[in-house]
Formats: sequence, C-alpha cells, structure tokens
Amino acid sequence: MSQYGQMTAMTDSMDLPRPAAENVQLSFMQALLETAEAPGIRKIQRTRLRLLASIAKKLSDGAEQADLRVADVVAAAGLAHGTFYRYFPDLRSAIEALVGDYAIFLYQQLANSRAGVSGSRDRVRDATMTYIRVFKTNAGLMRCLNSLRREDTAFRKAFLELSRGWNTRMASAIARRRGTTSAEDFLPIAYALGGMIDEFLTQLYLRQDPALSHLVNDEEAVADLLTELWCLGAYGRLPSEGG
Repeated sequence: MSQYGQMTAMTDSMDLPRPAAENVQLSFMQALLETAEAPGIRKIQRTRLRLLASIAKKLSDGAEQADLRVADVVAAAGLAHGTFYRYFPDLRSAIEALVGDYAIFLYQQLANSRAGVSGSRDRVRDATMTYIRVFKTNAGLMRCLNSLRREDTAFRKAFLELSRGWNTRMASAIARRRGTTSAEDFLPIAYALGGMIDEFLTQLYLRQDPALSHLVNDEEAVADLLTELWCLGAYGRLPSEGG
C-alpha cells in the first residue's frame, strides 16, 4: 500500500463526520473529540482519538512541538501514562499521525466546498474561504504541517502525494474552464497558485507580519483578495459571480 493509501486507511478508521456545509466543524481537535464520543466507536479508536485531540489542544494553545511531553498529553486526556505507548512508540510518531490525519481532514473540507458551478468565482471563493477558516482555526497544526513537510520522512512523501492529487484536481478545473482537456499543462499553475495562498496565510496567521495585521480578523477581505488573484492566475480574467 502507498503512503497515501496508509494515510487514507488511517482516516477511514477514524470515521470522521462530514457535516452539511452550514454546520462544518472547522476545529480538527473538536472533530476528533466529537468522533470519539460518537455512538459505535470502539474503545481502542476512542482512546487514540483522545490522545491525538490532546496533542492538538496543546498545539492550538501555542505549545511548540519540541516542548511537548507525553506526561502532559496523557494528563490532559485523562489517561494513564502507559496508555500512550500502546498506540504510539514515541511523541514524534503521534505528532506525525495527528498531522497526517489533519492534512486529509483539511482536504476533505476543501472537497466539500460546493457553492456555484465548477470553475466559477463562487466555487473558487467558497473553497478559498474554507481553507482560510480551517487554516486560521488550526494554526498550531498548520505550523506543524509546514515543518514536517520540509523533512525527509514518510509523512512528507504521503503529503506530497496528497498534495499532487489536490493540485491535479485544480488543474482539471482550470482546463475545463479554459475549454481544453489537457489538465497536465495546468498543473504547474495549480501548484503556483496554491503555494501563493499558503505563503500568504502563513505570513498572516503564523508569522503575523505587522504589514498584514489589518486583515487578521477580516476573513471576507482575505477571501476576496485571494479569490481574485487565483482567478486571474488560473483564467487570465475574473469570471462573473455564479459563472
């Protein structure tokens, strides 16, 4: 099985809910906890989810990856110290598992963005707004994801495969909008535009660049800006709303 297949299988075992668009759970920590309390979840799954949610909580509270300790994780989860090692060999493995699950959760939220027809400004803006909100809500996890994907690990290989899948989907959408079936030609554009959005949100929410401070609490303005840039880069023009 490929690394991506392993990540997908792991996520399938979590049985994360896919709520309606108007009731989307943006916090991955809360999604883990809600799944842990869902009817029919086996104890082994519930405990694993609680451990991962505890790590996610520490990261969302501002803890650095290097400062995390197993003792703090299990204490926050209300579990015995030895329980942790029944699920993970060490804290690094648990963090990689958490961020791997989160990466797929993130792409699931994007895939569920369905406003407007494919390739329309409404569809682009809906997906962009979803990404902004999930990124901002899970800033601690995004910081870990950005760190891990730069390292030569199994996670990086899995993430690159997942990323290629998403960018291939975006390239296909661009190709359809431009009236061609040659999606492969637009793959570099999809990567470039995705990278632009990632870097902008990193500067805004993770590095907290003072030059962008006026946008921190204005998600609508950020979504409008990034949607306009994405459409111009992908289509060479701004499609009308709904079209």
